[in-house]
Amino acid sequence: MNKGLTFGAGLGIGTIVMYVLDPDRGKRRRALLRDKISSATKKAGQGIEITARDFRNRAQGLAASIKSRFTSAETDDAVLIDRVRSKLGRIVSHPKAIVVASENANVTLSGPILEAEVDKLLNCVKQIEGVNEVANNLEVHKEAGNHPALQGGRERQGYQFEFLKENWSPAARFVASAAGASLAVYGGVRRDALGAGFGAAGLLLLTRGITNTEIKRLAGLDDGGENVGEDTRPNRDASSLESLLAQGTATM
Repeated sequence: MNKGLTFGAGLGIGTIVMYVLDPDRGKRRRALLRDKISSATKKAGQGIEITARDFRNRAQGLAASIKSRFTSAETDDAVLIDRVRSKLGRIVSHPKAIVVASENANVTLSGPILEAEVDKLLNCVKQIEGVNEVANNLEVHKEAGNHPALQGGRERQGYQFEFLKENWSPAARFVASAAGASLAVYGGVRRDALGAGFGAAGLLLLTRGITNTEIKRLAGLDDGGENVGEDTRPNRDASSLESLLAQGTATM
C-alpha cells in the first residue's frame, strides 16, 4: 500500500478521534455529530422516497402515453379540455383568459392573448395527445394595454429540457448525481490533466444534483453579510471538523 496514502489515512483517523474525544469539548462535539448523522439519515430516507415516487410517476406516464398510441379509442372532450388547460400555465402569461372548447376532439381556442404567445400556444395544443384539429378564435393583442384580462401575469418560458431548468426534479437530480460521481471516479483513475478536468466536472455535477442549486450560484455562495455581528459559536465545532478533515485529506 502506498505509504503516503497510509499516512494520510492514519492522520485523518487520528484527527477525528482527537476531535470527538477531546476532554473539554468532546461531549458537545459527539452530540453535535450524532445529531448531524441522524438528520442526514432522515433526509436521505425522505430523498430516496421522493425520488422513487418521481421515477414511478414518470414510468407510469410514459407507459400510458405508449399505450394510448396503440389504441384507437377517441378521447372524451372533457378530458381533452383538461389536458389543454393543464398546458396553458406554461405557455401563456394569462392562462385564465383563454377559453377552451372541444367537440369530437376538435379544439377551439378563444379569448384575449398577447401576439407573441399565439404561435407557441397553437403549436403546443396541436401536439397534445387526442387533438384532431385546432380552431383559432383568439383575440390577439400586441400589448396588454388596458384590457382587464391581460393585466399582471408573467412571461412563461414554455417547455424546457429538464437539465436547463433552475430547479431539477428528484429523478433528474439522482441521474445527475450518479453521473457526476461516476465522472469524478473516472477522472481520479486517469491521474492526468484530462482526468483532473473530468474529476472537477464530475464533482461540480454531483454538487449540482445534491444541492439543486444552479452552477453559477455554486461558484459564489454568499449570505450577503446578513449574518454580520451574529454569534457563530454554535457552528464552530462543525467548521473545525471540516477544516481538520481537509488537512488530513490534503496529506494523502
